[in-house]
Amino acid sequence: MRRAVGAGRPARKPSDRSQPPVARRRRSGFTLLELMITLAVLAILATLGVPAMQDMLERNRLKSAAQTLMEDLQWMRSEAIRRNRTLSLVIDADAWCYGITAEDTCDCRLTDATATDACVLETAGTSVLKRIGGGDFQGVQVISITSSLKSPPRLVLEPRRATAPSFGSLTIDSPAGTQLRVVLSKLGRVRTCSPDGVLPGFEPC
Repeated sequence: MRRAVGAGRPARKPSDRSQPPVARRRRSGFTLLELMITLAVLAILATLGVPAMQDMLERNRLKSAAQTLMEDLQWMRSEAIRRNRTLSLVIDADAWCYGITAEDTCDCRLTDATATDACVLETAGTSVLKRIGGGDFQGVQVISITSSLKSPPRLVLEPRRATAPSFGSLTIDSPAGTQLRVVLSKLGRVRTCSPDGVLPGFEPC
C-alpha cells in the first residue's frame, strides 16, 4: 500500500501572522497637555480665591479689633462700679493704641508697668498694665475719634450709675476700606455699627 502523502507528518501550527495583534496596555499618568491644562485651571482658581481670602482675613481682623475695644469698655464700666472709681480709656490715634487708667491720662505707648504715665490699674496692690496696641490687628487703622474730652481724647466711665461724662466713638477701617465704629453713649452703653452699612452682622451707624 502506498502511504498517503503527508501522513504521519506533524500538523503545521497556524502562522503567527494569522493571530490578531495583542492590544497594548495604556500607560497610566498625565500627558504634557493634560498637565498644562491642570496647572492653568489651578492658576485661575488661585487668582480668584486669593483676593477673597485676603478680604476675609482683613475683615476678621477689623471685627476682632472692634470686639476687643467694645469688651474693654464694657469691662471698664463694671470695673468702675466695683472699684467705685472713675476710669478713663485714653486713645492715641497716631500710635494706634489705647489704655485704661484711674488717672486723667496715661501713655498707651508704654509697655512697662513701672514706667511713669503707663496705663496701669492697681490690682491686689500690684500695678497691672492695661493697654492694647494696634499691632495686634495687622492692617487695621484708626481713622477718626470723637470725644467730649479732647485733650487727650478719652472715654470716661464713672461709678455713679455707670454713666459716661466723656462719651464718643472710635472708627477703624481695614486696608480694603471696610469700616466699623465703636460707640459709647452718655448713659454708658456700648455698641458697634457699620458706618457704610456694608458689613454683614452690624447695623448701619
